[in-house]
Amino acid sequence: MSRLYSLLLLLSLIGISTAFRTQAVAVTGKLMCGDKPASGVLVKLYDEDDGPDPDDVLDQTSTETDGSFNLQGSAMELTPIDPEIRIYHDCNDYGRPCQREWVIRIPNKYIYSGTKAAKPMDLGIMNLEVELESESHDCLH
Repeated sequence: MSRLYSLLLLLSLIGISTAFRTQAVAVTGKLMCGDKPASGVLVKLYDEDDGPDPDDVLDQTSTETDGSFNLQGSAMELTPIDPEIRIYHDCNDYGRPCQREWVIRIPNKYIYSGTKAAKPMDLGIMNLEVELESESHDCLH
């Protein structure tokens, strides 16, 4: 009888593990602070998770001297991933402590099966001078 339970447990574990799927996302863009490239700005790609599970960092980079960045990453999840990028910058922060944090959700149409995204979401050129109502300040990122 214990062999039957062991077999059922093994089959259940196999079923659960195959239900998880690898999903990928990529984002590209260019950041400016007014008319100057925002170089050295930290940009992180996250899979935002609810509940006690912490958000997963899929990729991170600092912008190039021209303000451009490219991020890509993947995660294995049972449900669709919830990708977002977080941008940490000091453009027009008026000397406040910590950095301004922008959070931008990535639409589901840019989530692909597998470990590589077929096409990145292109954010275009974004001016960090803009003050978003939902932005916050973050000291620990």
